[in-house]
Amino acid sequence: MAYIRDENGNYKRTVRCSYCWETGHSKRACPDLHPNGTPAQQRARAREEEKAQRKLDRAQRKLDKAAGIKVAKVPRKCGYCKEYGHMRRHCETLTADKARLVDVTLDYRNKLVDEVVSQGIGKGALVASKVRAWSNVANDYVSTTRYAMITKTDFEGMAPYANWAISKRDTRIYSQNCVLTLLGLNGDRYAVGQTMEEAMLQDDKDGSFSAESYDKYHQRKGREGRVVVPGEVSLPYGFLDWKQITEEVEEYFSNKTKTREHYNILDRLDYLDKQ
Repeated sequence: MAYIRDENGNYKRTVRCSYCWETGHSKRACPDLHPNGTPAQQRARAREEEKAQRKLDRAQRKLDKAAGIKVAKVPRKCGYCKEYGHMRRHCETLTADKARLVDVTLDYRNKLVDEVVSQGIGKGALVASKVRAWSNVANDYVSTTRYAMITKTDFEGMAPYANWAISKRDTRIYSQNCVLTLLGLNGDRYAVGQTMEEAMLQDDKDGSFSAESYDKYHQRKGREGRVVVPGEVSLPYGFLDWKQITEEVEEYFSNKTKTREHYNILDRLDYLDKQ
C-alpha cells in the first residue's frame, strides 16, 4: 500500500509494485516485468487479432463469391481440443477424457468406501488422535491422546476433479472436501465441546485413503487418528453407480467456453500415468 497526491494536493491510497517499487500498479501489471503486456493482455490481444482476421476473411469470401470465384469451405475448429476438422460435440478427445474421468472417479470412490466401511467412519464413531500438548505438571509439551466423536458425514461430491478448479492457473487444493464433522470430547478448555471439520482420517499406517488422495489429487489431508469405536456408516445413494458418475462428469464438462487446457485434473492424470 502506498499514498500519492492527486491534482488537488490530497493524499489518496494506491498500490506499490513489489518488482519495480513504482506506485500506481502491482507486480501483475508491471511494465518492466511484462514489457509486451501481461499474459492476460497478450491473450486478449491475440483474440482480438484472430477476430479481426476472421472478419477480413469473411469479407474476402463474400467478394470472391460475388465475383464468381469458387470459395473453399472454412475448416471447423473444435472448441475443446482446438483441432481443425470437427466440432466440440463430435470431439473424440473430449469423449475419451470423459470416459477416463469416469473410470478414475469410480476407482477413487471405491477406495473411499473401502476406507469408510473398514474403519467404521460414520455418525457416532469415536476417534482418537495422538497430539503434543502443553502440560503444566510436566512443564513441557507431552504426548497425549485427544478424543472426538463424529457427528456428521457428508461424502457428496467426493470426486478427484472436485479438488481442481476449472481454470488455467487455479488449483483448488483446500476445497470444500471437509466431509467429517467432529465434536471434541477431551476435558480441557481447548477442545471440549469444540466442533471441527476434517477431510478424512489420516491413519499412521501406509496406504490410507486420505494420504493417497492427497498425493494423487491434492485433496486436503485429514486429521491424523483412528476410529476406536465404529459408527453408523452412511453413504450417498448411487455413490458408486456408473450411470450417476457419468452424469456428474458430463456436468463437469458442460461449460462450452472451456477448452481442454482449463481442466487441470487432466494434466494431473497425465502426470500420474508417467510415474
